[in-house]
Amino acid sequence: MNSFVLFEDEGFAGWLPLLFWRSIFELQIGRKVALDRISQRLGMSVAGVWTRDWIGPVAGQRCGAPANYPLRPPVVLVNGRWLFDEAIKFPKPPCVGVLDGEETAYIVCDEKLAAGLAPRDLLTAARRDLSLRNIPREKAPGRLLRHPWELVHNLTELLKSDWSGSDASIDSKIDKHVITGPTEMVHVGERVRIHPSAILDSSEGPIYISDDVHIAPYTILEGPLYIGPGSRIHPYSWLHGGNVIGPVCKIAGELHGCIIHGYTNKQHDGFLGHAYVGSWVNIGAGAVNSDLKNTYGTIRVPISGTDVETGLQFFGCIIADHTKLGIHATVPTGAAIGFAASISATRPLPKYVPSFAWITNDHISPGDPLKALDVATAVMGRRNIDMTDEEVELFLDLGQRVQHYEARSTSF
Repeated sequence: MNSFVLFEDEGFAGWLPLLFWRSIFELQIGRKVALDRISQRLGMSVAGVWTRDWIGPVAGQRCGAPANYPLRPPVVLVNGRWLFDEAIKFPKPPCVGVLDGEETAYIVCDEKLAAGLAPRDLLTAARRDLSLRNIPREKAPGRLLRHPWELVHNLTELLKSDWSGSDASIDSKIDKHVITGPTEMVHVGERVRIHPSAILDSSEGPIYISDDVHIAPYTILEGPLYIGPGSRIHPYSWLHGGNVIGPVCKIAGELHGCIIHGYTNKQHDGFLGHAYVGSWVNIGAGAVNSDLKNTYGTIRVPISGTDVETGLQFFGCIIADHTKLGIHATVPTGAAIGFAASISATRPLPKYVPSFAWITNDHISPGDPLKALDVATAVMGRRNIDMTDEEVELFLDLGQRVQHYEARSTSF
């Protein structure tokens, strides 16, 4: 076998609201999205994806692979939440690779097993167990990711493990004095502009700056750090060690331990710490978040209507795609802000903000998905990107679908 099929299981719910607008395969894990990371580790190409019916058409487009098609054996199904670094040699089919607690990491299918499986079978534990009964088991390495804060907490280690010696190169003309750590821990891509007053400190980890990035005057960039193609770092910014910035982002202020998907703007002063931020998010001037409780205790995060214990002393927030935070927004510790929310409040936000919500200093009210879609298409149009028909359909479908996962009251 030289290819595999990625699948989602019921664990996708632990990643909401980030997975309303994407499949689990598109999540940023260290320097790469899950699909690319798994493909690289396995040394195999992706032949298809199995996911939720309502995200399938969009996931297929973005992953460049057929979605929810019948399997063509022999084939291996790989869980999109599987995090591993060891070399993998799959056993002969049929076989299920399991982790502690009998969680499914992969399924190696022969013709009989492949014919008896469907994407929906893997999205429910009971149906999956029934479909895989009597199939031999083998212990798999690694673990399954359950929630966004695991990636934020382990971001420094992930970025270090993603680095290889062959990454080191300086492919643009820069002032040699901007690098204060080991040069062999720095990659500067093509057409990169770095002002001579900037500092690239690679003493605590690698710094990877992709093509077409601009670094403005008086910025401090500490490794480990990844900056995606076409992004801009504005003057006087301080990026502490352990940040991932996606493609075509605009970043300013202070950033610590954050994962930010592409086309998101935080181009003004303000602190963002230990946060997982989706794509097409705008964070207004002076907006800040808290990533540490006054009690220094562990943090709980509202996920799918339930407060979940992180076990962490530091975690800031989750901000889903297409959300807009106005100037001086204040985000509390462990907050979850839903998809396409519009926030114009300057007093501290509630810890849970539903998708499409409209928030001012006076009240929180349900938003209009059609109006939110108009805003989203206008924002994307400024970058000369159009939503596909499938993305438009998903956006409008979410107006009703999110209520199934966000059935809880919120006061403000």
